[in-house]
Amino acid sequence: MSGLLNRRKMLIAAAAGAVVGTLLVSVAPSHATFKGRNGLLVYQAQAGGHAQLFTANPDGTGVRQITHLVDSDADWPAWSPDGRRIAFERAFDSHAAIYTMNADGTNLRSLTPRGLNGQPSWSPDGKQITFGRYIPGKEASIWIMNTDGSHLRRVTKNPLPKNDGCGGCAGQGSSVFSPDGRRIAFTSVKGAHSGAIFVVRVNGKGLHQVTPFTRGLADKIDWSPDGSEIAFSSPEFGRAGKSSNVYIIRPNGSGRRQLTHESGGAINDGLDSWSPDGTKIAYVSNKSGTYQIWTMNTAGTKQKQLTTGPDSHLAAWGTHA
Repeated sequence: MSGLLNRRKMLIAAAAGAVVGTLLVSVAPSHATFKGRNGLLVYQAQAGGHAQLFTANPDGTGVRQITHLVDSDADWPAWSPDGRRIAFERAFDSHAAIYTMNADGTNLRSLTPRGLNGQPSWSPDGKQITFGRYIPGKEASIWIMNTDGSHLRRVTKNPLPKNDGCGGCAGQGSSVFSPDGRRIAFTSVKGAHSGAIFVVRVNGKGLHQVTPFTRGLADKIDWSPDGSEIAFSSPEFGRAGKSSNVYIIRPNGSGRRQLTHESGGAINDGLDSWSPDGTKIAYVSNKSGTYQIWTMNTAGTKQKQLTTGPDSHLAAWGTHA
């Protein structure tokens, strides 16, 4: 399984103790008005021999397992805007595909039956899905398709070396549409300690870099519901002596502010999802001993653990109850 499509799980497994995380410039938070209500969270956790998807209420109650796969892992879930469908990456031993299903786990549908494809998210109108494609030693790219798998088109193209020096961690992923549907933010990783956020128009033009490669990234990024900011975590999990923390930044690279303040390398916080009403952020942290889903206000206050039990990761926040 490629590092592009399953990087956080590998980095979490490799993470071990170590000194202080880098502090970034702090600015006052924005006070934009948002629409949408905070509905169910969907996330992945180990159940038996495979990663499965679960849903939970915003307060962590009402946990329900919605996939029961016996031959593959269910990773990287994403809600459709209307809350009726979930897209996710289904990781087999030899390939990874984008699937969709109903919110209760029924009506599974494969959209990309060949190759290594993963980390999907929906367009704001619910008509398209963006995702990352990985061809080992050749190319990583961001794509868009209709929600039935038709009308595939490539947005970016990034040649890959035959050996990236980090066991397949290089690539492009975590692509997510801006709330107006005109742009896509995505991550680009060049090596073990080299990852940056980019933004590009959906036609592939207007590419610009948001964060420096030297800071590294811990997988997921997400737009604020009003499109004014992007949430992310940095550096990657497992960097010696440095803990990953959650940050917010404007799409032009300005106004970066830090929300969590772990240090030493043993504790890591990874961005998962912005709440639909714009007031909260879901993230993963091992500060309680195992990796669990937490929430906090967008100022970094009122941090609350939602999940317990097996390690949980990669939460996405929906708009329906």
